[in-house]
Amino acid sequence: MSDNSKQNIINALESVEHPSIAATLLHLGILRDPVVADDHKATLTLALPFPNIPDSIRDHMVNSLAVAAQSAGGQLVEVNVGLMNDEERQNFLSIEQQNWRG
Repeated sequence: MSDNSKQNIINALESVEHPSIAATLLHLGILRDPVVADDHKATLTLALPFPNIPDSIRDHMVNSLAVAAQSAGGQLVEVNVGLMNDEERQNFLSIEQQNWRG
């Protein structure tokens, strides 16, 4: 697989928006470390701002990322979940406040 194909999959992942905030998961600091292997399989980390994010929101983000990877010729095979630190959470909350669409 060419580096261009890998980059297309990463670009697709990085363009996914949060379901309730008019900003990409990347811009919010939620999407981290997207890696695409030569076999088109993608792995990434979701850094959540809070541990009690509803399953429906988390699942929606994961499903949206899977669809984005597939649309670019890839397959999302692994999603690791972690939490933001205090500084990252404050940045997230600032962006959320400015871009909330409910």
